[in-house]
Amino acid sequence: MIESEKLTSGVRLPAQRALAAELEVARGTVTTAYEILSGGGYVTAEVGRGSTVSSISKPRLRPAANDVFGYGPTPVAIDLSTQSLPSSAAMKAVLEHVNPTSLRPYLETDGHTPYGLQVLRSAVARHLTSSGTLTGPEQILITAGAQQALWLSVFVMTDHGNTVIVEDPTYRGILAVLESVNKALRVDSYPAVSAQLRVPPRSRSALVYLQSSVHSPTGRVRSKEMLDAFADVANAHDLLVVEDRSAADLIYDPDQRNAGLSGLIDPERLITVGTMSKLFWGGLRIGWIRSDPHTIARIADTKQTIDVTTSVVDQFLAAEVLENAQEAIADRRRLLLDHLGLTARIVREVCPRWDLAMPEGGSGLWIDTHSDSIEYVMKAQARGIRIAGGPSFSPTHGFETHIRLPVWSAAEALRHALQTVE
Repeated sequence: MIESEKLTSGVRLPAQRALAAELEVARGTVTTAYEILSGGGYVTAEVGRGSTVSSISKPRLRPAANDVFGYGPTPVAIDLSTQSLPSSAAMKAVLEHVNPTSLRPYLETDGHTPYGLQVLRSAVARHLTSSGTLTGPEQILITAGAQQALWLSVFVMTDHGNTVIVEDPTYRGILAVLESVNKALRVDSYPAVSAQLRVPPRSRSALVYLQSSVHSPTGRVRSKEMLDAFADVANAHDLLVVEDRSAADLIYDPDQRNAGLSGLIDPERLITVGTMSKLFWGGLRIGWIRSDPHTIARIADTKQTIDVTTSVVDQFLAAEVLENAQEAIADRRRLLLDHLGLTARIVREVCPRWDLAMPEGGSGLWIDTHSDSIEYVMKAQARGIRIAGGPSFSPTHGFETHIRLPVWSAAEALRHALQTVE
């Protein structure tokens, strides 16, 4: 209720003894619950004043793996909150056959690569060029995953009080980034199904975030017409655009693939973010930023204050595995399509009232439950099952009847989880 803002900042919670009597549970149960809320930053407990709701907690992409809320001891039996995929065959092959002696030349250096290994920057540039986006290595900055790339882009390219415009719903990772960048940023939104942007009249140097390939959480693929219309609006308002193409290689129909916004927007006002974790493995924390060399230099300067350099070993493995990108794309497509039909069938069998928006790409299934999703998510958490609720994808805390499930989860685990909550 706190995360969905049904209980707002400053609201005083009932006294523990009174609440225990009302719920007909032991007072120790209520005490433990309040301690979990306090430890998670949801409430503030003061002697003599009781517990009050804290300012709205920062969005969390994923609670700690060993408990429901991220702070208590309750085990998680089934995790349906993440879209991350297991390792691809290409990743396994590299780990099995990579020659460790190939790393020796890097061992003779200090290991600091502010912009990333040249071999990896070149490999990423070739991959983007082969996908329809002409790119040179000087336009690439290697990061520790797409999440770091998004944070760096927003932090470097905004000033205090700027307005950032996102879709509704949108990738919850960008909402966490906007919450964590301490610049009092204003957030505005526009419908994900529309290319029209509503620019706030008092906005200063507004930045727009758009997923230009596969949209999360809906799984819809952007059409050329939508991207053209979006570019027209962005150009008309001289907006800086952060383009997220993290799922660009997870489109089910190859004929639907697009080259994104490159060539449609001034290169100096376009920052493109990508990752290798979706295509190869969630544990390969290598991402990248593509932009004009001047912007890349600005962002690289800030990145060095955070982590000095991205792991050379990870970069080396990424360069090796990227040579098999086309095989990995085909592998991922087969995996997702093989699971999609089965996952949808299980959901329809166990929860026939739900409406499924069949995705065109990505690894998530966006579902309208036609009921309170927060209540459903909390019910699932009480049973050790983690599910992502719709409001966590919304800057307005909307989509209160929606949830998102992973496409590729094991069939029996998914069926058991849904039957348990139902």
